[in-house]
Amino acid sequence: MQHFVLEQALNFLIQNGSVDIKPLESKVIRFSLIDSFLEVNFVCTNNRIFVTSDTNTPSDVAIKLKPNVFFALFKGEDLTDLLRQDKIQIHGDVKTAQLLVDLLTEADIDLEEMLSQYTGDIVAHEIGKKAEKFKKIAKDSSNPIEALKNGLSNLLISPKVSKRYANKNQ
Repeated sequence: MQHFVLEQALNFLIQNGSVDIKPLESKVIRFSLIDSFLEVNFVCTNNRIFVTSDTNTPSDVAIKLKPNVFFALFKGEDLTDLLRQDKIQIHGDVKTAQLLVDLLTEADIDLEEMLSQYTGDIVAHEIGKKAEKFKKIAKDSSNPIEALKNGLSNLLISPKVSKRYANKNQ
């Protein structure tokens, strides 16, 4: 299931973020998140990315990194700096890995504009504000996944403890 979601998300970025993946045509990129169970191949063909779990397929490049480093790339940290710090392991064609990172960071999607077509401007704007808050939490934290998980669990499990509802009972 996670392969399908990942594939849909990547292709959504390609289609709506006006990203050109022609430089990656016919490339196979093995992607692994250390300390998690995610190990997939990105097969780039016909202006799409297909996500497979077949690890026996030969790849052009293999990329291994921790989840927090993955988010650091999206925050704009330089791939070369992360490689120098040994936070990313790349085996194979480094140029292909750089192309993938560049393409993903170039994707510029106006979430509010897309949502407004389905929900209206007010709802889309509120969702956009929430997305910005999540983005800020992820950017300010050393472990963005843990920070988001803690915030959501506080809100859902014990909302009275949550900062959002702290002043409501006074």
